[in-house]
Amino acid sequence: MDKETKAEIGKRLRAKREAAGYTREQLSELCSLSPRFLANVELGDSAFSLDTLMTVCKILSCSSDELLFGNTVNQSAWSDTTSKISQLDVAYKESIDKTLQGILELITKAKQGPNRF
Repeated sequence: MDKETKAEIGKRLRAKREAAGYTREQLSELCSLSPRFLANVELGDSAFSLDTLMTVCKILSCSSDELLFGNTVNQSAWSDTTSKISQLDVAYKESIDKTLQGILELITKAKQGPNRF
């Protein structure tokens, strides 16, 4: 992994840690890491293993996509939406599914470039 990518991941890790209210020492203890190693990851000088990534994500209540790529999803809103959908009759669920499939198909075509419609 190149230095720039590690630095971006480190910035996101630090932001998530601070947003969760943890000091570097607190998070490193919860993850069974040394504070120095965690500092190195946040500075982009080191990278953590997949096991450590999973532990960090669990403790910080975030997805690996958020840390690795910066992709965020409003989990609360998504959970609320899926909860509401799950309470609907099957016919409504099927309509929603067809609508979403159509939207996803349009997005896929749009990503492939103009004149795909």
